[in-house]
Amino acid sequence: MLEALLPSFSIPENRLTEKHDLNPEDIFSAPCAQYWMEIGFGSGEHISSLMRRHPDYGWIGAEPFINGVAALLKDISPDFEAGQPCNLRLLNDDAMRIALSLQEKTLDGIYILNPDPWPKKRHNNRRIVNPLNLDVFAKIIKSGGALILSTDVPDLADWMIMHTSTHPAFEWTAKTAQDWRTPPPDWIPTRYEVKKARHGEQMCYLFFVRK
Repeated sequence: MLEALLPSFSIPENRLTEKHDLNPEDIFSAPCAQYWMEIGFGSGEHISSLMRRHPDYGWIGAEPFINGVAALLKDISPDFEAGQPCNLRLLNDDAMRIALSLQEKTLDGIYILNPDPWPKKRHNNRRIVNPLNLDVFAKIIKSGGALILSTDVPDLADWMIMHTSTHPAFEWTAKTAQDWRTPPPDWIPTRYEVKKARHGEQMCYLFFVRK
């Protein structure tokens, strides 16, 4: 899978300049209605489902672990071989390389689902949702675009709410506790989320809009 398919979906290395000069249109074979990114897609079942649900959108996925990339390629290979639309571009590396390369206001939204909580306080600055990275996300998400986060770790949920809701570029859409405890009707659960739900863990669904 890695040898046969990954080259067809990989973002060219020379486009990852980290200078905010990459237009997502330039890495897809044709213009797309919208452009979305998933940071840390795990085994890829969420982003592949979104790709099939919205074949006219461009989907950018980043995952540092090669097993996850291989699992996603295995999932989409029947679509690719059947000639179905596969508007998907991948990076098997740190997602911030893409985020720092994308032009300003070019993404319609970003998903960050169940990221590494880095539970030790001395490692909190390694969390993907942090003030410096939020500045980058604010730069590349269009006005009115979405930043969608989820976690079942209470401390991380508090951290993400605190930093994102107090960032000048983002507004938390929740009005009641039920808004963050319950996913929207069209939510696609990840494998991790389903596994945790069986053990009664509370998943938090945090939706922010780019002001």
